[in-house]
Amino acid sequence: MLRAKGVLLAFLVTPLLALGSGCGLMPSDPADPPAFGARISGGTITVKAPLCPADRFERIDVSDADDVGSETPKTLWWASGPQTRQAKAGLLHLWSGQGFAHHAPAPASTPDNLNVGYTDSSGDGRDDVLPLQEIAKAKLGPGDYWTHDGPKTAAEIDAQLSCADR
Repeated sequence: MLRAKGVLLAFLVTPLLALGSGCGLMPSDPADPPAFGARISGGTITVKAPLCPADRFERIDVSDADDVGSETPKTLWWASGPQTRQAKAGLLHLWSGQGFAHHAPAPASTPDNLNVGYTDSSGDGRDDVLPLQEIAKAKLGPGDYWTHDGPKTAAEIDAQLSCADR
């Protein structure tokens, strides 16, 4: 009888300890970070960064994802101060600066894999590696973007985030 009470107590207490430790039924962070989307059309690389409607980012940075020789890869291009509705929603036309108050000139060459990331007004941000050759080969419908998880619309890219919590 005493052994049964011990098993029952362990059965009841273990879930409470797991919840208290941050490990529980609902993880605090998603298992996979949200995927950025991208498409290449007519030589233009368009990126859709995942954003909640209330989120505002300050700056986009693009670096060479294959630059493993340095601790912090050199920034190839950046843009800051989104001005247009599209730019504020995380829709970016790389190398053009379209929709931004400030931007760097286009790089002389484009590597095969880009690390694209943004920083928001709190200093936090997100990033993703975009394999340009794979994106260029993707068969995408109108309004679709390549992601690591398959084609997604801009709304589906944003829906990866828990925007209701903000």
